[in-house]
Amino acid sequence: MDVYAITALFLANLAIAGGAAAQASIGLGLNLFAVPILALIDPVYVPGPVLLHSFLVASAASFRSRADIDLGELGISAAGLLAGTAIAALLLMQLDPTHLPRAFGVLVVAAVALTAAGYRVAITRPNLVAASSAAGIMGTIAGVHGPPIALLYQHESPQRIRSALLPFFAIANLISLLALGAIGMLGWRHIEASALLLPGLAVGFLSASWLVRVMSARTIRACILAISGVSGLALSLSG
Repeated sequence: MDVYAITALFLANLAIAGGAAAQASIGLGLNLFAVPILALIDPVYVPGPVLLHSFLVASAASFRSRADIDLGELGISAAGLLAGTAIAALLLMQLDPTHLPRAFGVLVVAAVALTAAGYRVAITRPNLVAASSAAGIMGTIAGVHGPPIALLYQHESPQRIRSALLPFFAIANLISLLALGAIGMLGWRHIEASALLLPGLAVGFLSASWLVRVMSARTIRACILAISGVSGLALSLSG
């Protein structure tokens, strides 16, 4: 490798490390943090390798929090996710998808503003179905699953947030990976690129253990609002 290649690989691992630390400690954030950086370094990293690493860290962190996972809630949210994915497929076939990400972005920004002002949504079965379905629709059309489901859980304890979001994103990323594989966008080249980022993933995941101990519920809620707001703003300005 020349100096440029070594530097690029170091920066790519640094991006994955930062994203993995955020994902494992907050419950979300790897995709939003890493995708813009990795896309600039080398497009081969996006979306397959990023989704693969997001799946790996979400799965590993879910296993670490397995005693706190509410399987009933996870089943409901997984069903909503699948329903939202199917709805998104129908929307893409029936509507012009050009302006859909913008519309979702505006809705997310509005939801962030309302929750920041004190509006709170209870975690009920209908609200969980609605939030997870919205996540499935947004994830399929705009590539952003996180905000709807994260905003629903934002007022819960840090451990409850992680135990709800991490397995949800593991399932969402797995669905996306299977879809990429089915259309030929996840091959050996992407697997090899993913392998190069494993050191960053390990560093980020291990450092999350320290972050979990020092991050308060208020800090995690602020991170969720910030990540969701940035996602929504980016979508509303896209296209």
